[in-house]
Amino acid sequence: MIIGILADSHDNRPAIREAINQFVSLDTGLVLHAGDITDTQSLGIFCDLPCEMVGVFGNCDRQQKQLRDEGRRCGTIQMESRFADLLVDGLRIGMVHGDDPGSVLALAEAAVFDVIISGHTHRPAIRKSGESILINPGEACGERYGKATIAILDTDTLEAEILTLTF
Repeated sequence: MIIGILADSHDNRPAIREAINQFVSLDTGLVLHAGDITDTQSLGIFCDLPCEMVGVFGNCDRQQKQLRDEGRRCGTIQMESRFADLLVDGLRIGMVHGDDPGSVLALAEAAVFDVIISGHTHRPAIRKSGESILINPGEACGERYGKATIAILDTDTLEAEILTLTF
């Protein structure tokens, strides 16, 4: 399965639409959002995904109850907490926003996750830590560093890739 991964969309609706278009074109089976969607109208755009989405709250997601309710209203979006522990195609995936600097390190040191996803830094990165693959898709919004990025993960090959959004 191809998993679409993004973070730090920060209400950039054209970027969100372009990310959705790329995920659809790649036939993703699941989308993971590592926080900082920011408001319910932006989250509502993700209802257009033809697959499920799981997200965690970031430091800019201050309307957590409203975001949780919007995800439930859509029916395909799960936004429940600041941490997700998922089992996808036999892979254990941990996801946090990453605004607590020790959280990503703690997940890596726990040595129980095959994949660890985070955001917050707005800098894309794919690297190994022990047996875990760490993926930060960078900033979908493209506002801090001028390059909007997302990531994909192939659960069959464990290959991950950073993709650039153009909108």
